Amino acid sequence: MAGAPPLANVPRAHAREEKVVSEPYDFIVVGGGLAGCVLAERLSAGGAKRVLILEAGRPDYTNTIVRIPAGILRLFRSVYDWQFETGGEKFCNGRNIFVQRGKILGGSSCTNVCLHFRGSDEDYNEWGVPGWGANDVLPYFKRSQKDTTDRSPDYHGKDGIWVMSDVRYQNPLSKRFIQVGAAAGLGVNDDFNNWSRPQDGCGRFQVSEVDGERCSGAKAFLSRAQGRKNCVVRSNVMVKKIDFDASKTSTGVTYDLMGDDTMKQFKASLRPGGEVLVCGGAIASPQILMCSGIGPAKHLADHGIQCISNLPGVGEGLQDHPAAVVSFSTPKKGVSVTSKLRLFGGTNPFPVLQWLMFKSGLLTSTGCDHGAFVRTAAADKQPDLQIRFLAAKALTPDGMTTFTSFRNSKSHGDGYSFQSVAIRAKSRGSVRLVSSNSHVKPMIDGGYLSDPTDLATLREGIKLGRALGRRKEWAEYLGEEVYPGPSVQTDDEIDEYIRNTLHSANAFTGTCKMGTGNDAVVGPDLKVFGVNGVRVCDSSVFPAIPGGQTGTPTVMVAERAAAFILNPQVTVETYSEPAQAAVAA
Repeated sequence: MAGAPPLANVPRAHAREEKVVSEPYDFIVVGGGLAGCVLAERLSAGGAKRVLILEAGRPDYTNTIVRIPAGILRLFRSVYDWQFETGGEKFCNGRNIFVQRGKILGGSSCTNVCLHFRGSDEDYNEWGVPGWGANDVLPYFKRSQKDTTDRSPDYHGKDGIWVMSDVRYQNPLSKRFIQVGAAAGLGVNDDFNNWSRPQDGCGRFQVSEVDGERCSGAKAFLSRAQGRKNCVVRSNVMVKKIDFDASKTSTGVTYDLMGDDTMKQFKASLRPGGEVLVCGGAIASPQILMCSGIGPAKHLADHGIQCISNLPGVGEGLQDHPAAVVSFSTPKKGVSVTSKLRLFGGTNPFPVLQWLMFKSGLLTSTGCDHGAFVRTAAADKQPDLQIRFLAAKALTPDGMTTFTSFRNSKSHGDGYSFQSVAIRAKSRGSVRLVSSNSHVKPMIDGGYLSDPTDLATLREGIKLGRALGRRKEWAEYLGEEVYPGPSVQTDDEIDEYIRNTLHSANAFTGTCKMGTGNDAVVGPDLKVFGVNGVRVCDSSVFPAIPGGQTGTPTVMVAERAAAFILNPQVTVETYSEPAQAAVAA
C-alpha cells in the first residue's frame, strides 16, 4: 500500500470499520470525487436511504491550501495527487506524461483550475445516445448551478448549490489579452456556456468559486450530506472489488484500509434492490470494474480474475485534452502573478493576508481564467482549440512541470503565456490492469497524438500563440519569445517541439463508454451491461470528450444518475446488453 502512511491505531481502525459494515446500505458509492459528492447529497437527502461513500484519498478538503484557488501551485505532485503517469507515449517520442488526479474527498474538483465549461449543445447531440441530447441534459446542468454573474437564465441555474462566478482578480496582462484577442479578430465572448451562440471568441472564463474560495464538489455537495445520519463517508479506504451472487447481482463491495499492513478486508453489503455506484473517474472506474470481473475476458484471465461480464470496452476509449505552450517574457517588472507571489526569494505574505482577511486579490485566481476558443484550419464544425492565457512566464515548456517547479523557485521573471489545448481531441488511449490488486496503479496509455488531427490543432495553436504574443497591442508589455524559441520555425520543428513538451490538461474521459454499440460498457441508464445492481456515474461514461473542461459535465452525469435512481418516472431508453457483445456465463 505504497504512498499511504501506516495506521496509528490498527485495532481502533478495525473496530470502526466493523461498525461501518454492520448494517446494509441502499447505495454504496465507490469514489468520493466530484460525481460521488453529488450522489452523496442527492441520494441521502430526505433521510430514507442509507448511503455509504468509500474514498481512497484524504478527508481534509477544508484545508486552506485546497480552499485557496492559487493553492493549486502546491497541490500537484503532493499528498493530494495520485501522481499517475502514462507509459511511453508512442507519438510523443516515448515520453511518460504526468497525469494529475485528486486524491481527496472531492477528487480533482479540489485540485483543478476551477474552470466551468459544458462544451456545446452539439457535443451532446453528437454523442448519439438516446435520452442524452442537448435538450435532455441542459436542465441537469442548471439544476446544480448557482450562478452569481447574472448570465442568461435560459442557460444558467440560479437556485443550485454549486456556485459559479467570475474570478475576483484580474491581472493587467489578462485584461490586455482580451484587447489583443479582439484586435486579432478572435471576437469577444462573454458567456462560453450560452448555447444560443457559437463558442468562438475570447473572454473571461467562469469558475467554480464562492466568495473568492474554491467551490469543490466536497464543499458544495458532500458537506451537506456529511451531517446526515443516513450518510456514512469513509476516506483512506480502497475498494478491492464489487461482490456478486450467483445471479450476477451485486451484493456489496470488499475494501481495506490505506496504510494497513494487516490487509484486513471488510465487506459492505447492500439491502435488497440496492446498487453499487462506481464514481472513480476515467482511470479508477475501469480498474475497479476489471478487478471485479467486468471487462475484456482475456485481459481478466491474464490476471487470474474470473470473468463475470465480458465487456471489451472497459478501459478502452480514454480521451484527454493534450496541451502545448507558447511563452513570452515582458520588460515590465512586477506585473506577472508569479513575480507578485515572490518577495526576497520567498513567499510574499501580502497576497496571503489579503486572501485570509478579504478573500480577494491574486490568490483567488488559478492563473488561467482568461482565454479563447478558436477554429483552426484543422477544425471540423466546432472550435478545436482552446487558448488558456496565463499572466506568467513559463518556467519550462511543459506546463505541468511549470506548475510544480514554481514552488521551488526563489524568483520568477515576468511574462505571459498561451497554453494551447486540443479541446475536441480525437486521439484515444486505454487503461489496463497491472495487477488484480486495486492498490497497484493501472497502466495508462494516453494515446496522445495517435490521431494526426490533434497534432495539426496544436501546431496551429502554437502559431496562433506566437502571433498573439507579438502583437503591437501589448505595447509596454511586449517582450521576447521564450518558448518554443527562435530555433523552432518550420512545421516539422513545431511538431517535434509538441511531441517533446506535450502535457495533459487533465480532462480524462471515456473508459466506460455509455451507448448501445458493441464497445459500450453502460446503457443510457448508466447500468453496467451483463450484471445487476451496478452503475457507472462519472466522466468515464462520456462517449466523446466535450469541448471544455470536464468537471461540469461530470456533475451533470451524476445529477442524471440520481434522477434515474430516485425517480423511476424519469424516462431513458434501456438496454440489457450492448449490441453484439457477449456476456460470459
